[in-house]
Amino acid sequence: MFGIPEWALGVGFIIVAGSLASAIGRSVFGGAPARRLDGRKLNKHDLAAVVNELQGKLDALGDIQARLGEVEDAQRRLAEVEERLDFAERMLAQQRGAERLPSPKQ
Repeated sequence: MFGIPEWALGVGFIIVAGSLASAIGRSVFGGAPARRLDGRKLNKHDLAAVVNELQGKLDALGDIQARLGEVEDAQRRLAEVEERLDFAERMLAQQRGAERLPSPKQ
């Protein structure tokens, strides 16, 4: 969809999941505490909000992938219809060409 290959969407998903896992791992298991942009520490409520936001984005990504599949299916079906139309046009051209040819004189 929009020229984005499926593999690129998968790579994006992996990056988002890895970032989320890293942030949660640091906050749960220690290390440098996760901080907000204003420098304050993240609390459980903030992390829950981030997780909910990411879940919404992942759901939207799933919808985009489903629509991409539908578009690819429509493109495949359109290509089949174009092939059938080309075949029908060739058959009609042959038929008309045969009708126009004069019969051989004997």
